Amino acid sequence: MKKEWNVTDSAGNVHKVQCKIGGFGGNKVIVDNDSYKLKSSNWFIVVVDYQINLPGAVCNLVVIGNNARLAVNGVFLDDGKPYEPVSNVPVWVWVLVAISCVGGWFFAGLIGMLIGILCSMFAVRAVLDKKTGLAIGLLVLSIVVSVILMFVVASLQIV
Repeated sequence: MKKEWNVTDSAGNVHKVQCKIGGFGGNKVIVDNDSYKLKSSNWFIVVVDYQINLPGAVCNLVVIGNNARLAVNGVFLDDGKPYEPVSNVPVWVWVLVAISCVGGWFFAGLIGMLIGILCSMFAVRAVLDKKTGLAIGLLVLSIVVSVILMFVVASLQIV
């Protein structure tokens, strides 16, 4: 996946910011043809908060899963919401993300883990949007769906 933005600094110069997620080159950000590798802060889902300093403009590239957003001077360009650092995500959310992904793997195999990863992406974004109840609900939902899948698969094997 590739996203691209044009950012104007205080001197009126336009800078091209590109974000490439996945693929053989790994995750990277390209600022005016200079490439920088992005490292996820989580094992299960891609979570990146990368700061780009331009003259008169501080940009923050936030990547959660396959969703990349750019904030310039504290405001996201896509929806105008204020920038919230990914480091503000509480530790208990990361514990629930790990339980959701690993629990999904143990209960329903690869499909359960993928369900856990998908729900985790939305849960982390919900926490950053101050929707804690939704985040908890999504992570619990992923475990419940994985347990249901476990019983469905087990019942198919018995017959």
